Amino acid sequence: MRSGSAVPRDSDSIVRAGFVTITGSRDVDRETGRHLFEKHLSSLLHQGRTWLVAGARGIDQWAIEWLGEQNESCWAVVPYTLRDQPRSIQSSLEQIERVIELQLPRRKSAGAFRNRYMVDLSQIVFGFWSGKGGGTLKTLRHALRKGKEVHGIPVSSADSPQQGEANEQR
Repeated sequence: MRSGSAVPRDSDSIVRAGFVTITGSRDVDRETGRHLFEKHLSSLLHQGRTWLVAGARGIDQWAIEWLGEQNESCWAVVPYTLRDQPRSIQSSLEQIERVIELQLPRRKSAGAFRNRYMVDLSQIVFGFWSGKGGGTLKTLRHALRKGKEVHGIPVSSADSPQQGEANEQR
């Protein structure tokens, strides 16, 4: 894993990369997240893309894990520095190719700025929203305003693999 400032020195990687942002709710459990990724992201794998995540718990954490298993390039963008990230996500961040540290001032708006930064780099944005919190929706709205390809995916209990099996048995 490499970490660096907001603008990677090898600017060609930004131009060539074809970034996809994954954003989403923090209250999504591991199995639901993985099920959603298989369903909605599998067709985009193994095409030389770089995946951007915010490095938070929930969707971001499960995306890092899942993308690593798929041998995909995954970068995290953090609003402050790597050492400022919660311990609960530190092991996930150690598994990825690069962490971009924006080193922003400590303000409530830092997370929103980080999300806009990821969107601005990306061609495609996926948002997995459980209905709680507004960061995912604000990020998707920004992506639409910027003319990005946007996929807003609502997360419900029916998305849980166990719930899906129960529905099939009825």
